[in-house]
Amino acid sequence: MKNIHHDDPNTIKEIIQKIENMAGMPAIDLELPQDVQVKIRVNESVSPAKFKSDPLIPGGFIANSLTIRAMRPNLFVVGDSLEDLSEIYECACGQEFDIQFWKICPYCAKEIKC
Repeated sequence: MKNIHHDDPNTIKEIIQKIENMAGMPAIDLELPQDVQVKIRVNESVSPAKFKSDPLIPGGFIANSLTIRAMRPNLFVVGDSLEDLSEIYECACGQEFDIQFWKICPYCAKEIKC
């Protein structure tokens, strides 16, 4: 799905609600949403746009400060696949990344221009 504003989880939810399976039923039941929070600590030894398991917090992750600043605070995830909302962006710095996860470039902090 191209040209979706990944900034707004409500817009994404509306699109998903309109999608029906072949039997004419909603493809996904959005009536039982789950909020999941992930603990992420700053560790500048981790490369930009990367995460590593946190050795101090079970289930947590470590990332450098640019990566944490670039992350979207809320992600709308449906099922096991993130490909449906994928939109690969090539930054002026030469790096490619999926803009559904980032507010700014996680490699150089440049604004994403769509």
